[in-house]
Amino acid sequence: MKNLKKIFILTLAAGALYSCNDAYEIIQPGELNYDNAFENVSDLNLALNEVYDNVIAEDIIAFTSVVTDETAIADQNGGQNLDEYRFQIFATNDYASDFWLDNYTTIMYANRILEKADGVELDSTDATTLQDDIDERLRIVSEARALRAYSHFQLLSYFSTDLKNDSALGVILMDHVSTKEEQLPRSTNGEVFNFINEDLDFAQENASLLVGNGPSQITPRAINALRARISAYRGLYEEAKAYAVLAITGSTGLATTEAAYKQIWSDVSLTEVIWGLERPSGKTGIVSNWFFNSATYAGGPFLDMGRNLYAELTEDSNDYRGRTGVFIGATSIIAEDYATVFDYKNSDVLIIAKYPGVSGLLLNNRVKAIRLPEMYYIKAEAEVAAGDLVAARNTLQEIKTARAIVKANAVQIPAFENATQAWKAILDERRIELCYEGHRYIDLKRLGTLAGVNGVQRYERDCTPYSACELLVTDYRFTLPIPVEELNGNRVIREQQNPGY
Repeated sequence: MKNLKKIFILTLAAGALYSCNDAYEIIQPGELNYDNAFENVSDLNLALNEVYDNVIAEDIIAFTSVVTDETAIADQNGGQNLDEYRFQIFATNDYASDFWLDNYTTIMYANRILEKADGVELDSTDATTLQDDIDERLRIVSEARALRAYSHFQLLSYFSTDLKNDSALGVILMDHVSTKEEQLPRSTNGEVFNFINEDLDFAQENASLLVGNGPSQITPRAINALRARISAYRGLYEEAKAYAVLAITGSTGLATTEAAYKQIWSDVSLTEVIWGLERPSGKTGIVSNWFFNSATYAGGPFLDMGRNLYAELTEDSNDYRGRTGVFIGATSIIAEDYATVFDYKNSDVLIIAKYPGVSGLLLNNRVKAIRLPEMYYIKAEAEVAAGDLVAARNTLQEIKTARAIVKANAVQIPAFENATQAWKAILDERRIELCYEGHRYIDLKRLGTLAGVNGVQRYERDCTPYSACELLVTDYRFTLPIPVEELNGNRVIREQQNPGY
């Protein structure tokens, strides 16, 4: 019965309801329809699992890595991602379409739970266990609202031109189960952020029900961390710092050794993971963003590490992130004469090893949606915004020291002479620590001008064959287009396309 309900809920969320004309209004014996798909709290929990299962992550990481300066076209590429690598982004772009559809699908899953939650039967009439059922239902609703907030924020991050402008066009605010015929306009950033905050306020008010969740679910720390990110993107740095400090407080701390750090990426350890998405067998694996079969040279890399990123990772020999076998694969082909070697593409293949896969599932790893180091960087941003450059430098140094092989020899970040230097240091440190986690595209958009960084700057031998060496932070392509599928099906939004498209 539960499997039938799961299939039915999935079918409803996808909008794929089929019927035969000659049996249009005939109710079959035992038929399961939307009204009785959610009969009890267990059904709500089953539906919540599907919400988590559909939270978008892999595509964002893939798009960010290929359109920025994280990757290069590898020697085994057969045409994969060439449009994005060449900055050829149009309303027909598959990534833009997937971001839009997948996030709204997640929102629709959540909205179906929220619409039906109050009407489900509680599993017990005993006073004690009845309260347990009430609490369980409230926990599910709280998580669903937090996931709905997350998906709305993801949409804003990629489809709004300026997150710091509440009057700028945002995305479609979806607070209900929509119909196929419904056509809605884009709301302003301010309207969508108000809605996001209402959802997160509700979840935070019920934080006591979420403390037992593991890092694969929404927890109080995950809510604080998400709010820190949202506030930083909006430029509300006093709030951002307060939430970041809350997320840092009580954490298990930063990994301080190479072995401990590698265990995070091989999914042996949950150190530093504030919120991660499980990716079991049957799910698209994150490693397939760059490889055909496995995260090795023999596994068929069609994208490899960009040379400029490699140079930054390996600049400090005392930083274990730049060691072979951490972010840089042990099967890499590294050309010492990379600047002059004749056959550059085949002689210099830098394997991306941040996600090594797991035994039996070589293309799969848990997706680290929010990690602890990001909170340190947000705290540093807030300190720069407040004019405290010394504090910002010290905050960055904490991670720099944690990543040092010999702590006594950790490279010391120099004192900042001005805010521009501080912003650039933050952007540079984020590039190294958070590479291949889906941050670089948005980081350049929101911090590039402050840091005096022009935008995407690829190594010339990576990009010259494709005429794609630079994308300025002022370029309209740092905001994605409303996808053509939405424009074709929603006449209200056709006049609200983003500039440049």
